[in-house]
Amino acid sequence: MSARARIARPPDLVVPVLLLWALGSPPAWSDEPANDVREGLALYISQQCWQCHGYEGQGGVAGVRLAPTRLPYEAFARLVRFTNLMPAYSPKVLGDEQLRLIYAYVRSIPEPPALEEIPELDFD
Repeated sequence: MSARARIARPPDLVVPVLLLWALGSPPAWSDEPANDVREGLALYISQQCWQCHGYEGQGGVAGVRLAPTRLPYEAFARLVRFTNLMPAYSPKVLGDEQLRLIYAYVRSIPEPPALEEIPELDFD
């Protein structure tokens, strides 16, 4: 079997997720309570989310970019609970309140600056 034949096709969930993302609510970075964000970061780290998604939700080789997110909580929760894109976290493993706190952390991460605004990347 060739390497190309072993690569799975994108799951049928990708299109609905992208649609939800596009139609999602506007970012609420400043609306998240600071305590929720701190607790969410602690959970994000203790639940090992950072290993695939990076400490700032920037994504990596194993996980998609999470932040900044426009996903409403319901779509975020559905992805975490019922996914084949990553190990699904049932409510027995990650409680609803814990998931809400992780979502608060992810929502608190601001949009990164445009590349043009980063002086170290200006080679002129």
